[in-house]
Amino acid sequence: MKKILTLALASLLFASCNKPKELNIATVSPSDAVTEVMMSRRSIRSYKDSLISRETLDEILKCGVNAPNGRNIQAYEIRVLSPAMIDSITKAVVKDNPQIGQRKGFRNIFVDAPCVLCIAYDTTYDMSQVDCGLLGENIILSAWSKGIGSCCLGSSARWIKDSPSARPYLQKMDFTEGYELLYCIGLGYPNETPEAKPRTMDKIRYME
Repeated sequence: MKKILTLALASLLFASCNKPKELNIATVSPSDAVTEVMMSRRSIRSYKDSLISRETLDEILKCGVNAPNGRNIQAYEIRVLSPAMIDSITKAVVKDNPQIGQRKGFRNIFVDAPCVLCIAYDTTYDMSQVDCGLLGENIILSAWSKGIGSCCLGSSARWIKDSPSARPYLQKMDFTEGYELLYCIGLGYPNETPEAKPRTMDKIRYME
């Protein structure tokens, strides 16, 4: 069983969009494979036209909903937007905010991603936003392990909620009463390989 898990995680490592370190598949440890996925993942803002298959998307979403969450309430809802709905929402938002569409090469308000997830949280549960964050992290790491890039988008959700012309599309998402759109995740096969931005450990303290 351990050997199967090791090989499976190693295959995830080698599926990463950025070229990984050369590792021996037979000897790579599960922890090394998982760490490599986390450390190599980048936010992607340029995508190929290739669509993600429903089967692959289901696998990614299954990883998402298996994230930790308080009391297993799963206090979130997800809507997967079709390409047609992505275009319609984009046109509606840009109609009310023309400056948003002025970016060079602009295609949609989701950094041009061909697949978009909209994630809503339960406003009546004070830990729901934490659960939504854990959900999203599982989704983006699962996607990256399959060679699929992502970008978490708070501004896109804000534009949708603030745009009168986009209101019918928000209503069409039909979130349960008491749930509110929190953020979006753009997904797609990367058309760029951005360098890692600097991170700091300075904000961590070990308390005695």
